[in-house]
Amino acid sequence: MMNDLQSYVARLEAEHPGWIARVKERVDPNAFEVSSLLHLLEKRGEYRAVVFENVADLEGRPSPFPLVYNLFMTRAHCAVAMGLPPDQHRMELSAEFARRQAAGPGPVEVIDGGRAPCREVVLRGAEADLRRLPVAMHHTRDAGPYLTMGCAMKALSGDFYDVTFTKNLIKGPRRMSFSAHPHHHLEAITQEYEAKGKRAPVIAILGHHPAFWLASCAMTPYGTDDYASIAGIMQAPLRLTPSETWGDAFLVPADAEMVIEGEIPPGVREPQNPYGEIGGYYQEEMQMPVVEVTAITHRRGGLMQGVFPGRQDHWNLGGIPKEGSVFNAIRRNIPGVRAVHLPASGNGRFTCFISLAKEFENEPRKAAMQAFVEMPNLKFCVVVDDDVDVFDERQVFWAMVTRTWWDQDLEVIRSVQSFRGWLGSAIAMVDATRPRHRPFPLRNDLPEDVLARLDLDRYVPGLRREAR
Repeated sequence: MMNDLQSYVARLEAEHPGWIARVKERVDPNAFEVSSLLHLLEKRGEYRAVVFENVADLEGRPSPFPLVYNLFMTRAHCAVAMGLPPDQHRMELSAEFARRQAAGPGPVEVIDGGRAPCREVVLRGAEADLRRLPVAMHHTRDAGPYLTMGCAMKALSGDFYDVTFTKNLIKGPRRMSFSAHPHHHLEAITQEYEAKGKRAPVIAILGHHPAFWLASCAMTPYGTDDYASIAGIMQAPLRLTPSETWGDAFLVPADAEMVIEGEIPPGVREPQNPYGEIGGYYQEEMQMPVVEVTAITHRRGGLMQGVFPGRQDHWNLGGIPKEGSVFNAIRRNIPGVRAVHLPASGNGRFTCFISLAKEFENEPRKAAMQAFVEMPNLKFCVVVDDDVDVFDERQVFWAMVTRTWWDQDLEVIRSVQSFRGWLGSAIAMVDATRPRHRPFPLRNDLPEDVLARLDLDRYVPGLRREAR
């Protein structure tokens, strides 16, 4: 697997024509033109990655950095990013992610800055100006332009790095917000530095191989070295290099397109938001830490990567790794688990479908409760038998309305979740599996041998093969 974004984009264009669109006309990201074009493409059913080649920076000047969006637009895109065939994009993809995560960390390789692509250009002082970047305004009422990729920090009390998706509101030439929330490991690291009155080093990574980002979304316990975890999931050594600001004391991904280095001053909080986030609503104004930028390093001719918040690209990016992580967590106690899916209808966060080969009547509830423990955003869980495809919502809801007795199989539990107050703290779970203690009819079916021997493309030529 090639471990940098530019090689990946070139490979995707060569091996999967039509999966990437290149926009050569000039667009102004800060005037909502990038997000509006992405919206129009999705409305037309064009589920493509997009490279905007001619973009304006925050002051309206031509930017040397093309913008890349939608690299996670379909599950097939994500399968290819993980080195799988595009048709292995359903539970095959989630199970492969689960397998790699369970296999444990991979190797990291530290190289000197002279060989690190991310340090081909180094900007410090007044040159490290965020206004030179093509940062997008995504939704009408957003408080300003936000970077939408991931940040990394190194813990003060342990030799590990944490990489987490977050957002950064541009506040000035060398100042941006730091959106670490209470459930983020980055917030715990920030608090650790703040308790000792120290400035906390942090980096924003604005472009890397899509498998790097998928791996960064694995649900791992606090104290896990995410650089090593990412290497394990990518199945390749992750190259690191000393940072410009802190040298060997803080390593950065050597093959990143761009890295913003900065420090979080202790005790400083400034407002950010409203911001259109993953649930499809504007996040309210809140006080957050800030980052004072110390340096920007990047490749010559580097790409700058972004995620359109609250859209299919965003849901796949966060949802697929969590499917693998939840699958591993459930399987430790219930070996009959077959599949886990976080559907787009629940924004890849709030709804979970689980299928299992049930051995005991209490297993559906145990599986659902494990999912709620693993995911602080989860609100609704449906557990079905293994004859139901959890990637087909029609099948899931058919099972839910035909296999449940609402007075017995629906549970509402109060005061479980707390992250998004407006969603409420109660959760709901549905046991939509066939009962073992009472008679139940057989499901309609067709002869498997006939289904296996019929070639649909022979009988109905010209069918689309696009996988989502």
